[in-house]
Amino acid sequence: MPLYAFGSNGNGQLGVGHRKDLQVPEECHGIPFDDKIIKVTGGGNHSAVLLQSGRVLLSGLGQQGEARQRELDSEHGEVLGSQWVRYHEPAVFGEHTWCDVACGWSFTLLVSTEGYVYGFGTAKYGELEEGGSFDSLLRIGTMENIVKVDCGWRHAIALDNQGNVYGWGWGRHGQIGSLNKMPKDIYLPQKIPTGEPVTQIACGHIHTLLLGKSGSVHGLGSNKYGQVGGHDNSEIYKNPIVSISAGWHHSASLDCQGQLVMWGRNNHSQLKNLSNVSHVSCGSEHTLAIQGHQVLAWGWNEHRNCGSDKDIVSEPHAIQLSAILIGTGCAASWILTI
Repeated sequence: MPLYAFGSNGNGQLGVGHRKDLQVPEECHGIPFDDKIIKVTGGGNHSAVLLQSGRVLLSGLGQQGEARQRELDSEHGEVLGSQWVRYHEPAVFGEHTWCDVACGWSFTLLVSTEGYVYGFGTAKYGELEEGGSFDSLLRIGTMENIVKVDCGWRHAIALDNQGNVYGWGWGRHGQIGSLNKMPKDIYLPQKIPTGEPVTQIACGHIHTLLLGKSGSVHGLGSNKYGQVGGHDNSEIYKNPIVSISAGWHHSASLDCQGQLVMWGRNNHSQLKNLSNVSHVSCGSEHTLAIQGHQVLAWGWNEHRNCGSDKDIVSEPHAIQLSAILIGTGCAASWILTI
């Protein structure tokens, strides 16, 4: 099942073997044929793939650590930094298998199958507990039994197997908890009161979505564009919600009947409400959805991440690939084909 990519690719983050933006999807390089892709996700200029075996593949800026990447580029040209390579943790940490991975703007977080969170990259606001650039792996906090993690621009959210939620990093808009009870930047993960067990998490640029066990969506952080929601978006609660996703300033929910409902900023036509949808993934300012096996894309398209030659795709654009999985990043799109 090949993985295809299109959109922004100036740092090789698409993993297609070069660094040119793409309108027409191209097959990714470096994906092992003997493993299954579980997740693909992107950050500012880098991206990650989680495999069923528990391996993680990286592509783009900093996949080997930013300093080492510059050395590799000068020795081998641009190809090595623009294809998927396996992440190898430092020997001091031993050999890990991973159950989740997420990309922030310039940092990456991984969840081990033992339930611990690790990270590397560049942090300014406590995303990695410290400030600076870290090519080596860092253990994040003392959290245990973590099963999921997600990243915003400069903040992170983790979910444990009991439905508890933890947040850290840049919190100046309340995206990791109450502004009245927490400092603006959190360097150690803090438990976020939720009122009910949480089953899914999603991070936008400066907001956070939580899916409760009851099927209700809860929001934290900036609501400047209505991306957190409020009293006027009760439509999303007509049926239990089964999936959520967050872009920079827009949000999406998918209910048990396949109804996609979106809210938040719509300056680039990011918001569309559709039926018969099985998967949704919000990029920075665009959205992908699977309807049947057909992939639809819409929103901001400057880097051709919606597969069209228009700068803004105001109506869902059909991508000529049959899909079972989709992923997005900052103006980047991935499709796992049948």
